[in-house]
Amino acid sequence: MSIIIRTATMADLKAIQKLGFELLDFERQNWDPTLDVDWPFSEVGKASYEKAIKEKYTIITEADGKPIGYLIGSVKPSMKDGARHITAVQLENIYVDQNYRRSNVGKKLFESFATYCKKQKADVMNVMVNAKNKNAISFYEKVGFSPSRISLSQEL
Repeated sequence: MSIIIRTATMADLKAIQKLGFELLDFERQNWDPTLDVDWPFSEVGKASYEKAIKEKYTIITEADGKPIGYLIGSVKPSMKDGARHITAVQLENIYVDQNYRRSNVGKKLFESFATYCKKQKADVMNVMVNAKNKNAISFYEKVGFSPSRISLSQEL
């Protein structure tokens, strides 16, 4: 099996929309029934992915030519965070097809983004994950994340 990771182009838009759908559907089925799984195909969703491809760090991974995952991340300009001035990066989306999980594909996507972030002289990388998604939390901990802030919510 040949795995490649490359910068996404507009030719990858439909593949990223499909993978985004799979991500939302997986999360909806397991943790958040309020998610709109059709969002990636909406005008707003499509425009969001187009903007990500043009303006953000967006990569796609393929196995034998078939898209199996993607990552979208962004660098925020230096900002004041309390008494600190930092350059923060946000890992916005990462998804790997269920058939390719636990084969280091996600780790390779993450490592590519981390290398990019270091070149951008970023100080901190942030990611938000559903607290119920224990597998994602475990993945992020394995690649070096640790809790820094806790966001609490209450269903009304």
